[in-house]
Amino acid sequence: GSYTTARVTHGRVERVERHACRLLRDARRLELPPPALRDIEELFIETAAARFGTGDGIIRVEWSHTEGGAPELIATPRPLDEEPEVWRARTSRAIHPGPEHRRNTKFVDVHAYDTARAEVAQASIDESLLFDKDGWLVEGGRSNSLVVTKSGKWVTPDPALGGVEGLGLTLTLESNPEIRFGRLTLEDIRSARELMSVNVVRGVVSIVELDGAAIADGQIGDRSRSLTMFFRHE
Repeated sequence: GSYTTARVTHGRVERVERHACRLLRDARRLELPPPALRDIEELFIETAAARFGTGDGIIRVEWSHTEGGAPELIATPRPLDEEPEVWRARTSRAIHPGPEHRRNTKFVDVHAYDTARAEVAQASIDESLLFDKDGWLVEGGRSNSLVVTKSGKWVTPDPALGGVEGLGLTLTLESNPEIRFGRLTLEDIRSARELMSVNVVRGVVSIVELDGAAIADGQIGDRSRSLTMFFRHE
């Protein structure tokens, strides 16, 4: 199965229609019988009202097979924790599995993601970057990646490598046609002008440190700042 995770602000589920369409798209990619769009939207809205009222939070809605049964929609709300203005990251010990059968969906139970997220918790960092067996950056354990290279090109990892087609990344690409798909090594990341995390709940966050070393001057870059403002005003 697959899932999508939405932010709730003052009781309103942000981009609920886009989340519903994303979950429907991913069900079709995985050849699951699709849920009804209206059912997805209503589950988000009803869960937000019951759990958060007019407050803030996060809701994950999953469309997955239960053991021995048909797929069903499952909503899991959780608090919206405070995040730092900038993130620190590390390279993950896990190897990204590549495209496999997931077709760029946000798939449940992927060992590499679980490992990367555990590394975040254990090391008191904010993101763990996953590279594949050939040394290409694919994504973070909890976000997609954006890089302004040493030469000034604005790049996100090629989806053919198997990364999640995240809604935050989709919104970013729609509004910034200069961003290109590409293949990036660890050395490309270490020498980058800017490194960014993007997901639809947190928006775009500048990653200023990787494996204990600063990215560029260790400050938020101009492109990171412009994207941060884009998500704040959506």
